Amino acid sequence: MQPKALERMGVETVYESDVTHLKTNGDRVQLQVQREDELVVYQADAAVVCCGTHSRELASQVGDRVNVYPVKGYSITVHLNDEHSQNSAPQVSLLDDATKLVTSRLGLDRFRVAGTAEFNGFNKDIRADRIQPLVDWVAQCFPGISTRQFTPWAGLRPMMPNVFYNTGHGHLGWTLSAATAVSVANSVVEARNAKSPTSLRVRPVSEMA
Repeated sequence: MQPKALERMGVETVYESDVTHLKTNGDRVQLQVQREDELVVYQADAAVVCCGTHSRELASQVGDRVNVYPVKGYSITVHLNDEHSQNSAPQVSLLDDATKLVTSRLGLDRFRVAGTAEFNGFNKDIRADRIQPLVDWVAQCFPGISTRQFTPWAGLRPMMPNVFYNTGHGHLGWTLSAATAVSVANSVVEARNAKSPTSLRVRPVSEMA
C-alpha cells in the first residue's frame, strides 16, 4: 500500500526515526521518538512492537521479557548485468535443503541468495568466509550466471529458543487444561515438522474419549 493511500485512511507514517522509550499506565501507551534533533512524544490506545531483535529492549521498558536473541544470517545479491546471466537465473524461489540456502529472483537483474547463521550477539560484520560459499553455490548450480559483481549483506534474524509454555489459566485451570494441552502440543508438532517433517499428529479434543 502506497503512503498516499495510507494518508487517505488517516495513517501517519514516520521514517528515519528511532523509538527511544516505551511506557504504559495500563490504559494508554506513550512512545518517545527521536526524529533528527527533535524528541517527539506520541500517545496511543495500544502499541504493536515489531522491532525484530530490538523488541526485547522495548518490551523490558514495560516490564515484559521477550526471549528473542539475534542470529546473524548472510546473503548476497548477484547483479545480473548481462542477458546470458539473466536467462540463466531461476525465475522462482528455491530452497536447497542440503546446504540450507534459499534464493529469490528480484526483478530482471538481481538474484538473491541467503543462508548460513551464526551466534555473535548484535555484531553485523560481514565475514568473507561466510560469503564465499554463497558465491561458490551460485557458480556451481547456475554456471551461466556471472558472479563478478555482487553485494554482500549480513543481518540479525530474531530467533526464539525451542521452548514452549503452558503455564496456567487463572481460576479456569481444570476447565481449560485439556484444550490448551492439545493446542500447545499441536504447536510443538508443527514447529518440529517444519524442521524435520514427520507423521506426528495430535488428535483434537473432540476425537478423544
